Amino acid sequence: MKVFLRIIAALFLGAAFCAGLCSCEKKKTAGFAGAQGGAAPAAADQSETIQWHPEDGYICIVFGYGFNSPEFHEDAIKKLQDKYGLEEEGGIIIPLIYPDNLNGRISNIYDIITSHKMKGLILLGAPENTHRTLTKLRAEWELPADTAVEETDGAESSTAEVQQDRKQPYPIFSFMPQDDILGQESNCDFVLEYERSSSIEEELSQETELLDKTVELILVRAVRYMDEHREPLEPDDKLHAHVQTIVGDHKIHRYTDSESGIQAINHFVIEQSQEPEN
Repeated sequence: MKVFLRIIAALFLGAAFCAGLCSCEKKKTAGFAGAQGGAAPAAADQSETIQWHPEDGYICIVFGYGFNSPEFHEDAIKKLQDKYGLEEEGGIIIPLIYPDNLNGRISNIYDIITSHKMKGLILLGAPENTHRTLTKLRAEWELPADTAVEETDGAESSTAEVQQDRKQPYPIFSFMPQDDILGQESNCDFVLEYERSSSIEEELSQETELLDKTVELILVRAVRYMDEHREPLEPDDKLHAHVQTIVGDHKIHRYTDSESGIQAINHFVIEQSQEPEN
């Protein structure tokens, strides 16, 4: 009888031992599977690439006076290429260096813009007569699709008149234009310049410092703003906040004409008392 009880006890202990081994093995297997499952998303994240959608439209950037040197535009274009891609590689950015990419004529942007579905236009240092091409574009937007528009040298419409009837399909931002300022105001969502100084030497020194450290950041923000909002910015009480978001840390205010004392609706200046961004 004692022998029989010992055999029963031994069998019971053996079964318990086997069950323990199986349980440990399952935990190890589950742990290994969990580790593999956790690694898979990380691998997927590493292989994930930015997706562009050119079918939504392109953003054209004109690098004009003050921004057409390789020292500026090469680095700026590279940053935008990494984030949004260039048109030639399936991206949404169309960079145009004036005068090299436009055969010396700013009016040639008309054919490029009208041959693409556009999401936005950014002008950096717009050269003289850019506003005439913009006026031609605006006139075409307001006419039937099969009606041609001829570029004229007629008088410019006032900002209020143009914006009252605007049918602009995408935003247009102008930074530091060399073009007729009233023509720029009439045809762009907003115009941004540096605040003028009474000392020419001081003004040039501060502008150069800001250009080197700030404009590239403003450009990247402007592209992001166009990509996210996609609609023209209205000349209302919210416009200042929109432009301030694009500019960043540097404070801006509306331009006031020194002779008439009239404050512009969509023309802003960067206050010169600011330290450049790093």
